[in-house]
Amino acid sequence: MNSENATKAEGVQKRREGVSETQTEDIRPRAFIEAHERLDRIYSEILHLGLERHIVELELYGYTVLADVKPIGFFDDLRKTILQLGAEDAASGKKWPLAGPDGGSYLVPWLLARGRIFEEAVMAEKPLALVSWLLGESCQISSNHGHVRVEGDPPQGLHNDAPMVPDPVPDHAMTCNMMWVIDEFTRESGATLVVPGSHKRRGHPNPGAHRTTVPLEAPKGSVIVFSGNLIHGAGARTIPGERVGMTVYFKRMYVQPQEDLNAVISDEVVARNPPRFAHLIGRDNPYPAKDFGFFNAKGMKYMARTLDSRG
Repeated sequence: MNSENATKAEGVQKRREGVSETQTEDIRPRAFIEAHERLDRIYSEILHLGLERHIVELELYGYTVLADVKPIGFFDDLRKTILQLGAEDAASGKKWPLAGPDGGSYLVPWLLARGRIFEEAVMAEKPLALVSWLLGESCQISSNHGHVRVEGDPPQGLHNDAPMVPDPVPDHAMTCNMMWVIDEFTRESGATLVVPGSHKRRGHPNPGAHRTTVPLEAPKGSVIVFSGNLIHGAGARTIPGERVGMTVYFKRMYVQPQEDLNAVISDEVVARNPPRFAHLIGRDNPYPAKDFGFFNAKGMKYMARTLDSRG
């Protein structure tokens, strides 16, 4: 952290106290104090990790590219593991095509429940800090998928990640993606196509949106974080070979998950990870409720904080 950021960070505690010279204690309601503390934690983490430029990019463009998240060998191991799991799925008669029944591109789902390397990926410090900035500390994982794109398949249809939400979608992001660039992303390799700034439009793509896209190009070993409100879609691969990528799809607590990770991840896996991992997979979700009192005991701690877009 440079000296300017250190000076900024020193002011966090002073702002947190929220008292004037004539007050001896903070008289604000507890919920307001906790909301202020959340902002301070997110602010301090962004400064500590040097992510200020990435916050500006997320605000302006709706996406940002991170370097130096993990060693390049980690990405090689991700690639090998995803392709191996995909081959196991195919051998057992399971297939999740990404380009129709005749296409060669495919999905490898449920990754977080299928290997320790994926646990390490979802807890990566820098991209997770950006996810927290977008969705708040109470966000959770919706799904963790490998994507294998091959030559000749058509591009994915453009969309935002609010498929069941009518226009206008909320101003704040309800979902976001942590995309691991396991193979180089170029237009020819089938990089994700995006409409820069479209996360501010609060709507689904119009019929001509494909003419306004640019490829989200990034070198192997990068991690891309983008708002779920951003209009995007995988591009067509036009060169031989395959492009492997991985998404960790995050959501706010009130959004239904794509995968019920809590039901398939063991207590042993939870115990070997940082405390936040349990919440990310939904271990302490209050709903669906087993008791039907309005003030669900497990849910009470989230009632106020999730009203805050950073909560």
